[in-house]
Amino acid sequence: MKKFIFALLALVATAACTPGGESKTDSWSKSIEDNMVTVNTVTNAEYTDNATVTIEMKDITKPYVTLKIEGIKFVAMMPDVNFELTDLPFTIYASDDANDPLYGSWIINQSAVVPTVGGVAREEYTMHNFKGSISDYGYVVEFDVNFGGSIYHASFGKIEVVQTWDATFDATAIVVLNPGENSTYSEDEFKISFAQANLSKQVVDITLEGLRFVEQMPEITMQLRNVPFSYSDDGAQRQFNVAAVIPTVGGEEMAQYTISNLTGSVSKSSISLNCDITAMNARVTVSGSSKK
Repeated sequence: MKKFIFALLALVATAACTPGGESKTDSWSKSIEDNMVTVNTVTNAEYTDNATVTIEMKDITKPYVTLKIEGIKFVAMMPDVNFELTDLPFTIYASDDANDPLYGSWIINQSAVVPTVGGVAREEYTMHNFKGSISDYGYVVEFDVNFGGSIYHASFGKIEVVQTWDATFDATAIVVLNPGENSTYSEDEFKISFAQANLSKQVVDITLEGLRFVEQMPEITMQLRNVPFSYSDDGAQRQFNVAAVIPTVGGEEMAQYTISNLTGSVSKSSISLNCDITAMNARVTVSGSSKK
């Protein structure tokens, strides 16, 4: 992707007026043929249909792409439809690590996108939680759509190389029990690790090793699996805003330790997280720096 980004920048630098004074606009496009997999989120019934997605950057000086999805249907009885998603804004993932494989990727993250069919907006096909990643390693798009009264999760893409990310931090936790009553416990010696199994999927597993919420509690290793996140505008941080997640201890779900209102971020060098443990009436603040 770095080579691709640099090539686009070179095109921008050389874009100029023609001798007649007319402006010149450079563009870029790529077509991918692959399967669109649609899953009914209630019944888990899966439908697969072949489709072609064309990615267009109409003006390489502006951070917008247009996606054309040709010959797609979400269920077998639906007719083939050609969707166009016009001028989707994207950010370019930046990192202070030049070897980061995600460096230079185009990240699309929209709460809702209304596609057009034949130039007409079709709100009945509104795509919710629309996410996309465009890089040298592949092209991935996923979204939710309400069709026939059911919610379907659709995904399209091809990842040629699966890249992962992980980081471990020395952490400190401040646990406030019964907020307002000045009952505070500080846990200074535990590790927190993040593991992203596939850079095309914006979920991580978080492992807290040697953690206690109160002094008399034995140390435990707690894992939060498949925690969703979004990238900051500059791509340097993974940001969390999760209503609730049930942790596991020793492979068993521990509903009594349900984590709620999980917010914060993790970068290459530091973490800052906040959450509530409702059953304990506790507010937890975690901070830390990268493990050396």
